[in-house]
Amino acid sequence: MMSFASRRIIASTRGLRRGLASFNGNTRSFPAYRVFGESTLFNMKPIMPTFKQAGNQGAFTVQREGKLLLELTPRVNGQFLWDSNQNFALSVEELALIQHQLPAGHPVELSRRMDVDGYGGGGGGGGFGGGGAQGPQPDKVLYVEPTDGASVTFSLDYINPETGVGMGEGMQKCKLMAGEFGVVQTLITWVTPHLLGWPVMIECNNVNALPHPGGGGGGHGDVPF
Repeated sequence: MMSFASRRIIASTRGLRRGLASFNGNTRSFPAYRVFGESTLFNMKPIMPTFKQAGNQGAFTVQREGKLLLELTPRVNGQFLWDSNQNFALSVEELALIQHQLPAGHPVELSRRMDVDGYGGGGGGGGFGGGGAQGPQPDKVLYVEPTDGASVTFSLDYINPETGVGMGEGMQKCKLMAGEFGVVQTLITWVTPHLLGWPVMIECNNVNALPHPGGGGGGHGDVPF
């Protein structure tokens, strides 16, 4: 006989599928967390992992891990300057570093060496545009620093690696109050397994392990746990 837990998992999955079907199978969502600072919009949104087939038995695995994208957009006279938007994609390890260091009062500094074709292209050009072959290639640097009253400041800048001097349109920064950063911490904790693809793969294994409707038990097969 199918257990109560098994019936609950199946019912939950069917309910989700029925809900998504009402969107004609073209469902997309755009989860994000935004903080409107004094002069900058802070936006945080996940870039989900991609998957690939593993072997010839219908199995799959993670092709590329997801990241958490941070965006800082300046605001002048109530208008957002979207062309001056700067972004920084954080890996799960970098997210863990922020979670570990900030509560202890330690700042975090992360950098990316920009490519020669427009300094990383897509969104957040920092005023560089093309012509990356001219002059030194800047580093995009993210600073996450604890400030007064348990608040945290996120700053993004383009730095000349030879001189340590800022390049482009200048630093973008946004100060998050204690409650706002608390939300960020909660979201980081929740989203990290999803960026690794674990919930999708574990749910697949759980469904395969459930007893079949026609009788007989499921099984993990070649799953290595």
